[in-house]
Amino acid sequence: MNISRENSDDLNAVIRIGIEPVDYQPKVDAALSEYRKKARFDGFRPGKVPSSLVKKIYGKSIQAEKIQHLLSDTLNSYIQDNKLKVLGEPLPNVNSPEINWDNQESFEFHFDIAMAPDIELKISENDKINDYRIIITPEMIDKQIADYSRRFGSLQPTDTISEEDVVTGDLCELSDHDHEHTHEHSHEDDHDHHHPVHSHGAFIYIKTIGDETVKNQFLESKVGDKLIFNPNVAFPNETDRASLLKVSREELGEINTDFEFTINEVSRFTAAEIDQKLFDKAFGEGTIDSAEAFRERIEEDLERQVSRESQYKFHRDAKEKLIADTFVPLPEEFLKRWMLLTSKKENLTREQLEKDFPAFVVDLKWRMIKNTIIGDQKLEATDEEIREQAIWAAQSRYFQYGIYNAPPEQLFRLSDVLLKNEEEKTRIADVILENKVIEYVKTLFGLEEQNISLEEFNKLMDENKR
Repeated sequence: MNISRENSDDLNAVIRIGIEPVDYQPKVDAALSEYRKKARFDGFRPGKVPSSLVKKIYGKSIQAEKIQHLLSDTLNSYIQDNKLKVLGEPLPNVNSPEINWDNQESFEFHFDIAMAPDIELKISENDKINDYRIIITPEMIDKQIADYSRRFGSLQPTDTISEEDVVTGDLCELSDHDHEHTHEHSHEDDHDHHHPVHSHGAFIYIKTIGDETVKNQFLESKVGDKLIFNPNVAFPNETDRASLLKVSREELGEINTDFEFTINEVSRFTAAEIDQKLFDKAFGEGTIDSAEAFRERIEEDLERQVSRESQYKFHRDAKEKLIADTFVPLPEEFLKRWMLLTSKKENLTREQLEKDFPAFVVDLKWRMIKNTIIGDQKLEATDEEIREQAIWAAQSRYFQYGIYNAPPEQLFRLSDVLLKNEEEKTRIADVILENKVIEYVKTLFGLEEQNISLEEFNKLMDENKR
């Protein structure tokens, strides 16, 4: 077998592989022998089919298969043995010799490869980057205390109605007869006939009423009153309206009449008192024993929270600066060709590729910079670190559902589930390594500490999103 490589430039090369019968024939003969043992042909006992017949029927397809396997193994071994850092995958060269599988015995294959460039990072203390420190103010602590008070508040019954209240009652659809009747008699009259839609225990949050006239009807009413309104007017949102009427969204199209609502109960949200009950609900029984300790704990939590926010900001700024300041030449035409051939997007066009390519380049450059630092500094994610990060990932998922005090055993179980998924485990390890890369470059940049208010910091983050 003959293998050679010719560099087209610093980033592109062509690998040529010549394959002779001596390279593949023993594998073909062995495969044909196995086929002969298993082949069944009319007129021949199993295992007694003539070799010439088996070769005539299966020979060329087996030969092509074995050559393709040999070619793939040879190409991969050559890349590994020569420690070639390739981008993407080898692609057939457009000028490869044509193959005639029926008549050829000697074959030559040409492959294009793209090689990753060596990256030289140039970072010094002269490269300035802001390191933001968000100031915790008494007002922020007060707001967080108020948030806890609202989170653990409760609904209390009341007679009058305000915009923040919730009313519960019975909602009855009015027929034409009912509608005429309500204009001739008091709203206090009871209906003694069948109504097509009757929603018992209907639940209305006054603030969600979309029509001001209907909303004012409620605000001027009290427990026991009856109101008439059209739900299509009061609740333009179909999901809210279907929930109120207790029907499917498909049934809404058939309903466009007035309804009578009888107010049975009014509930007003009351924030929790700042007392031991709130402390126990917020942080666990007995963890906090005074208002001062409650305030200190909230301040500590805020410090951790804003620290994560500022770290995220530094992480993003450092990443952008490294990408902008590091020269990473890329074999763009090869990469575009590779993306077109291997994309999982159906019918990816060249036009769409051109739109997507800049984002792909930025991501590729970052991965190459990151991997260069990981390799040079011999960074790694230990099993213990992966386990800790998985627990944090589990906790974050509970946070998304408003669960802030999940028991440790639940966090451990969910983290175990995450780590059993190899793709998720790889993603967790990558997060750890990227954080280590940022921590390393942080020691090289010239940091400029900037004290900043949360409002100013959020404004900066919003500007970055534009």
